[in-house]
Amino acid sequence: MKIRSVLILICMVAGFAGCSVERQLNKDFKGKSTEELMLQMGRPTRVETLTGGRTISIYEKSKFLKSAPINTGAFQYDKFESPKAIKTEVYRFYINAKGVIENVKCEVTYAK
Repeated sequence: MKIRSVLILICMVAGFAGCSVERQLNKDFKGKSTEELMLQMGRPTRVETLTGGRTISIYEKSKFLKSAPINTGAFQYDKFESPKAIKTEVYRFYINAKGVIENVKCEVTYAK
């Protein structure tokens, strides 16, 4: 029974890893040209140059998250709310000298 539980847990972890945003972006954009990237994502926020003619196109998206009520499921006198925050998503597209996307990295941060 314990082995079965561990096996199910491993399968769930592998399933969730397969659904990650970074993995999906790599699947969608790897091997495509910069023109196709610009058609889907628009102009990058900034472009950094690397050695050998390689570049990194960086896209930054920020979103303000309002406070939301937290339900504890019990009667309470005080109101619980999540704090307000700013969610920042940074997408980095690594492009080779020929203009083809080699890799994609995604980073999400939250600030109060």
